Amino acid sequence: MPDISPLSVVHPNAKIGSDCVIGPFCTIGEHVEVGARTCLKSHVVVDGYTTIGEDCVVYPFVSLGIDSQDQKHIKDSVSYTRIGDRNTLREFVSVHSGTEADSATEIGNDCVLLTQAHVGHNCRVGNHVVMSHSVALAGHCVVGDYANIGGLAAVHQFCQIGSVAMVAGMARVVQDVLPYTIAEGFPAHMRVVNKIGLERAGFSEQKIKDIRKAFRILFFRDLRLEEAVAEVREEIGGSDEINVMLDAIASSQRGLARPDSATFELNVG
Repeated sequence: MPDISPLSVVHPNAKIGSDCVIGPFCTIGEHVEVGARTCLKSHVVVDGYTTIGEDCVVYPFVSLGIDSQDQKHIKDSVSYTRIGDRNTLREFVSVHSGTEADSATEIGNDCVLLTQAHVGHNCRVGNHVVMSHSVALAGHCVVGDYANIGGLAAVHQFCQIGSVAMVAGMARVVQDVLPYTIAEGFPAHMRVVNKIGLERAGFSEQKIKDIRKAFRILFFRDLRLEEAVAEVREEIGGSDEINVMLDAIASSQRGLARPDSATFELNVG
């Protein structure tokens, strides 16, 4: 049975999983589902058509599933917020629902969102993602698995941050950050391959070498992007890791946060 504080307001139609803890002064809407063993500590608002998975911990003053802030949002239209398992959402985190009817904002499993992080409408956040203090994702952003976004970074709508990428604190991300890279700056530029992050994610030494070589070909051989992509395929081949990078290039809507000239010396080794 869930442990629900008498000081909280939980709609009788909400579905609260076994062994959940709903602390005082929480508000849970009619269409909310909360998975088993999830803990809402206190002062949490969950509304709309929102699903929270199992074994999550949600800290005070978090708001989940609130209507999109997009001015195109139509009042009373049905959109969704889906949050996976084993996530930690710290104080004042906000995650908004999708804008268009039947659309969704989604967060995967095993993520950590630190205080005041914001996930805007229609974002897709992968698994094992870390969003540090006051990170802001505008609408329709995509964040890959194992990405790490530093405190106070702001990400423009429709931008993509690839898997195992790292964005430095206070970065202004206005174009896509490829998988496996580190970006920083105002605006942000990719600087180097995220070697330590790749090692922690279990990538072999050879795979890391191939990714670093691909990065140098793409950005430091004075080639047009189409030529550089073809050269990567010719010199390195089509491993899964390289295909992930090239697929991210092909699907980019905002263009790439290309390295600037000052980055060259960091990548010649």
